[in-house]
Amino acid sequence: MISSARRPVLLLAALLACAIVIALTAAFWNYTQDDVFITYVFSRNIAHGLGFVFNPGEHVQGSTTPLYALLMSVVYRITPDLLHAGNALSAFFLLAACGFAVLLTRAALSRFGRGAIVLLLITSPPVYVSFGMETLLYVMLLMLGLWLWSDGRRPWAMVAAAALTWTRADGAVLGAAFGLAALWEIVEAWQSKDTASVRGLLLDGLKLGAVYLAAALPWFIFAWAYFGSPLPQTFAVKQGLFEGIAYLTQGWRHWGVFYDNNPLSLLAVPLAAVGALKLARTPGLRPVALWPWLYAAGYTALNTTEFWYYTPAVAGLILLAVVGAETAAQALIRRLEHPRARLMVITASCLLIILCAVPGVQRALAFSQPSPRILTYRLAGEWLRANTPPEATVMVGDLGIVGYHAERRTFDTPGLIVPGLYFPGSRYAIARFKADYVVATSYFGWQEVVSEGWFTALYRPVTQISTPGDPFSPITIYQRRLPAPGEMVDYGGFRAPARAFPGRDLAFTCTVTLAEGEAPPIQTRVQVINAYGAIVAEGEQLFLLGQRPPDPAPGPETLEEQITLTLPPGLPTGRYGFVLDCGGQNHEGVLNLRPPEESTTWSPLAAYWEDGFVRLAGIDAPEGFSGWAGGTFGFALGWEAPGPAPADYHVFVHIVDAGGALVAQADGPPPGPSPNTWQAGTRILDQRTIALPASLAAGDYTVRLGWYDWESGERIPLANGADALTLPAPLILRAPGGSGTP
Repeated sequence: MISSARRPVLLLAALLACAIVIALTAAFWNYTQDDVFITYVFSRNIAHGLGFVFNPGEHVQGSTTPLYALLMSVVYRITPDLLHAGNALSAFFLLAACGFAVLLTRAALSRFGRGAIVLLLITSPPVYVSFGMETLLYVMLLMLGLWLWSDGRRPWAMVAAAALTWTRADGAVLGAAFGLAALWEIVEAWQSKDTASVRGLLLDGLKLGAVYLAAALPWFIFAWAYFGSPLPQTFAVKQGLFEGIAYLTQGWRHWGVFYDNNPLSLLAVPLAAVGALKLARTPGLRPVALWPWLYAAGYTALNTTEFWYYTPAVAGLILLAVVGAETAAQALIRRLEHPRARLMVITASCLLIILCAVPGVQRALAFSQPSPRILTYRLAGEWLRANTPPEATVMVGDLGIVGYHAERRTFDTPGLIVPGLYFPGSRYAIARFKADYVVATSYFGWQEVVSEGWFTALYRPVTQISTPGDPFSPITIYQRRLPAPGEMVDYGGFRAPARAFPGRDLAFTCTVTLAEGEAPPIQTRVQVINAYGAIVAEGEQLFLLGQRPPDPAPGPETLEEQITLTLPPGLPTGRYGFVLDCGGQNHEGVLNLRPPEESTTWSPLAAYWEDGFVRLAGIDAPEGFSGWAGGTFGFALGWEAPGPAPADYHVFVHIVDAGGALVAQADGPPPGPSPNTWQAGTRILDQRTIALPASLAAGDYTVRLGWYDWESGERIPLANGADALTLPAPLILRAPGGSGTP
């Protein structure tokens, strides 16, 4: 029982701890990490009845924390604002963890020592940079389990360890600590030759193991049945088993960042060793001594370095260090013969704690504001949701915030939510999954990828998104250059366009299935053949554009290959055959080549030039009347001529700004025979590509075109007397460099 004289002091201390946590929570109210939004997507889909999935219908275990995902799915039904709800819950979990830590150390520490644990926990920077994540739930369940064990309620402690395992698979370390502590007691009883106690302890240990397994295994059984694996996809991606000691070396760097190289905080390590030795003598507290070292050893073996995996270790280290500090202080008091030795040691201890806690608060506040990159991610996700069709697919590097706000089927280059990505990386992921949109940041090597020829042939930029103060801006969103419009015909094992158009790209898709250990194909080839058996178009490429390593498949792989080729613009309409060589198998089919006027991107026009020597029937702009400074604007002009032109005229296409200044052009003769040799009824598809200078500002530009005498430079007037035709639709130009969505 707590005496009535002590209650006001304890109440005041509790209120002070709550005030500190509330103040720091307010400072971190808008703080978040990208990874937590991966879990929030799972939570939202669970709440909507779509299942434990990131992409509806795709059972991939991309979240490491099923219990937190389930908890936040309940929260989502109350409020969709998971960011602030998660931060508020983190504050609650932190206070609850402090309460359980106080109960845990009642027999081992004085009131002063227990207060030191609370103060150091609530002022620790790693705690607050983990806000919103499952980490504080993890710390709370850890302290709860340790307290229940110390209090003699061991079956419930095993249930807490199972709940910790549901929170994250490494929660099994607590179960292992309990198991080692129980084994320790059995060894002690065996050494004392107490056979009855050994049998009893063995039976109790088996019962405790059964309780843990009964509580923990249901998730793993469900995961195996639902996802096909008991372990999350992120386990294979993030860990590097026995590949180094990065957890320790990176932990040293994290210490420098979070504690600002405060040398006093380094005392925690030797003091923790002293504390562990003391607690190891008390059977009920042995798991407290064992767990931090088992946890650190486990993550060192896994070679995992994300900072939130250090926060539970810091909590355990603080607990042991305070026990060690109080043990050392008591020994010092006994050695000192000064009458005020106790007061002197307590004063020095208070000063030491303050010198650790106050800088901790200051350092924590330095991380309280979310990175501008977080806002840039959100803007990118919101742009995708507002400007792409619901069935669109998106490829990202950082998955969480963009994927949460985009609400589109998403792939990620590390392979967190996609199965069988045996060679993680942006190049292979893009080539394999062929997403409709690619979100490229200005770091992690994306700029090298998006400048490579294979990528620019497949994707074009559509917007850039920046946030003031974000050094990682801009984020550029690229759209896949679609093949000729028309339904795809599924031939079983491969697909081809039902319709094709002269001068347009055709895409042929096939499926290649590799067994484990089987090498991938080297290249893919397609040929288009006319009715006489002649090859009129041919294309070949390295398999998956050469972006998949030639290594044999580490496991079963089903890969979708796509090859494109451009049909000659003068190819007559009609039926053609094709042969697709994909993975050593030849697939055959039929193409129906249609006139360009039937394309959905064809814009009909009716413009005549002087003497009626030529008529512009329309313009085909497959990617629309939009461009990108530094990119290209591609289109095709459809000319019709009743006979020979008066001379060998050439075509000009000019892009002018609002002031009428010429900024880009594509001049030259039309394809095929010289105009002065045209035959009656000549039809020409005149394809042109204009390079857009990178220095152009964003805005609307005018496209003007016409004919001119290349020898004199004199323009040929239209029938209405104008020397150029101004297209009715302006060319909308976006400029790179962060000038997209604000």
